[in-house]
Amino acid sequence: MGTFSLVQKSGVVAVGLRRRLVSGKPARTFLGCVVLFLAFLGLSEASYLFVFPPASNAVFWLPSGLTMAWFLRTTKAHWPAWLLVVFLAEVLVVLQHGQPPALAMAWGAAGGLLPFTGASLLRRRTRAGFVFRRPWDVARLVWLGAAVGAIPGTLVAAAASVVWLGDPSFWHVAIGWWSSDALGVLLLCPLFLTWTEPAPPRSGRAVEALSLLVILTGGAWWVFGSVRPREIESALPALLFPLTAWAAIRFGPRGATAATVLVDFMAALHTSRGRGPFAMGSTSVAARVLTVQTYVSVLNGLVLLLAMVVVEEQKARAAAERAEQRMKFLAMASEILSESLDFTTRFAALARLCVQSMADWCVIDVVGEGGVVQRLGGAHREPGSEALLRQLEEQYAPDATSPHPAAEVLRTGKPMLLPLLTDELLQAHAVDAEHARLIRALGTCSAMAVPLSVRGQTLGVLSLGCAAPGRHYSPADLELATELARRAAISIDNARLYRDAQGAIRLRDEILSIASHELNTPMTSLKLDVQTLKRVAAPSGEPLPPSLTRVERQIQKLARLIEELLDVTRITTGRMHLQIEDVDLPALVRDVTERFTEDFSRAACSLTLHAEPSLVGRWDHLRLEQVVTNLISNGIKFGSGRPIEIWVGQADGAARLTVRDHGIGIPPDRLPYIFERFERAVSSRAYAGLGLGLYIVRSIVEALGGSIRVESTVGSGTMFTVDLPPAGPPHAAGKEGER
Repeated sequence: MGTFSLVQKSGVVAVGLRRRLVSGKPARTFLGCVVLFLAFLGLSEASYLFVFPPASNAVFWLPSGLTMAWFLRTTKAHWPAWLLVVFLAEVLVVLQHGQPPALAMAWGAAGGLLPFTGASLLRRRTRAGFVFRRPWDVARLVWLGAAVGAIPGTLVAAAASVVWLGDPSFWHVAIGWWSSDALGVLLLCPLFLTWTEPAPPRSGRAVEALSLLVILTGGAWWVFGSVRPREIESALPALLFPLTAWAAIRFGPRGATAATVLVDFMAALHTSRGRGPFAMGSTSVAARVLTVQTYVSVLNGLVLLLAMVVVEEQKARAAAERAEQRMKFLAMASEILSESLDFTTRFAALARLCVQSMADWCVIDVVGEGGVVQRLGGAHREPGSEALLRQLEEQYAPDATSPHPAAEVLRTGKPMLLPLLTDELLQAHAVDAEHARLIRALGTCSAMAVPLSVRGQTLGVLSLGCAAPGRHYSPADLELATELARRAAISIDNARLYRDAQGAIRLRDEILSIASHELNTPMTSLKLDVQTLKRVAAPSGEPLPPSLTRVERQIQKLARLIEELLDVTRITTGRMHLQIEDVDLPALVRDVTERFTEDFSRAACSLTLHAEPSLVGRWDHLRLEQVVTNLISNGIKFGSGRPIEIWVGQADGAARLTVRDHGIGIPPDRLPYIFERFERAVSSRAYAGLGLGLYIVRSIVEALGGSIRVESTVGSGTMFTVDLPPAGPPHAAGKEGER
């Protein structure tokens, strides 16, 4: 079995042991005490391998790293038991080395102060255990856990040494004790913390890990195990930085801590035996100790910091990838929802998209007419399980009183997240035992339900379930589902608003049709009465009264308005038919302009007509006459007192009619809308009309297969250009004679 596999399995064992120790049961707490006691004794004996004779203190006290990690990983309720174990183990170690019992008691108390103080400082803002998540956590461990945490125990131990051992210098002892404890924390605490934290599997790297282990071991032995001086001896320890950095970059915090511990042990062990650059470059034991401790501090701090930066970068990259995937998912959902205003067909596709991306099953319930909940979408990752969804829909549709999660979301309008669907939660939200059985049959282990809310109204609910073992929905998943539900709710709202608007338009058109027909009958009678009065007055030779003339003009104006309303209803309902025949466009324009002679005179407008002698095409004579009439009327209305020019000819194979006035012009922001129904370029208070004339013109021109465009400058006038195909509209032969 490879080294990498052994390391992985040891990490798994450590994680399992830690979980058992923090469970709170007395038997497991006792097991934890035994493990801590034995590990403390073993590491204390290992620490004496790193003593630099004639000094008696180890370069680093390894049990301090163990106890700090133990306190950081377990609950505070167990700390009294751990403190007792540390005290007893420390006392036993001191007594084994022939020291006085009083000193052993004092050093035992000092040994417990380090993990208690350091762990308390590191966990003072959180109830959870301390873990490495950010580079800042490395600085906190170094400063609070090692540097500050070691101070109380150091002071007690140094004072005890002065009292019972007669050491002449309190501060000399204190500095030695403090540096040994702090380095023990810096050395072993990160190792225990990282290797007892679950880590993602890294398959396919066993060869790389084994190669790195061999290279790093050989390199450290070559650097620190030399017994003869070399010319570049002082620079050799720096060669190990790239190798430890390789471990940090490729294997994260676990690789970083394992690599630094290996190098630290090699450096301290060989230097204590008088070998390597640190031993040969220093004449005194104190200088050797200081050199090793400085090297260990710098190496461990930098490499661990590098590992945390790599972890942060990996987290940021993973977060960016997740965000990109979510944006793609939402973009696909928006595309599905925007394909049609009929959301009843779109929600089935939306449910299928959900089971492809974020769920094992998905159902979408919408509140319909009368408050009845309708299921408009349902899908399962396994097609064979969709029958269960249909059975749930038939037997347990959410209603106002149901404990069903979807029903509760409909009542409250708030999302519901069930990260882990336990039996208790299932019973609480199931209608009955059969309902719970069906949900379990879907394999549901995590679920969430979010409201389809818009403008303060809950229109439905989106329910998602996950059946993959170990996969549980998180608040981030709930946020994504909420955004999806918001977009779905907007599509429902837009569809209903569009439906209501279309209904209002149909009602308006119906009212206009009825009103125009009802107005047309009395208007026809009124026109006949005026014509009768004119015939009666004509034989006498007396001029017609001005009032009668004004009445006739107003009747003609009202008749045109009524005809426009009738045309609008014909156009919108598709009942405007064409009677295609040969039409001479110049002759038609001349005939229409002659009818406007009195209007031109009254508006003080001069007319200039440029027309070819003849230009015949296949068009509807009456409708084309209506186009020319509306354009000329428009020019007279908005160009009063200024000339009007009309051109009739051919251009680009089409018959072209151009009407230009020199009136007030049209603002640029109104140009795109002047051919729409009831749209006006200027205020209706200054110029009368319904805003239908140009809409009718465009509709007739397009029905004849032509096009119309407008050019205008405010204050300089407007020019309308109509192009008509001489052959008439498409399929004109089939429309001849129709009206």
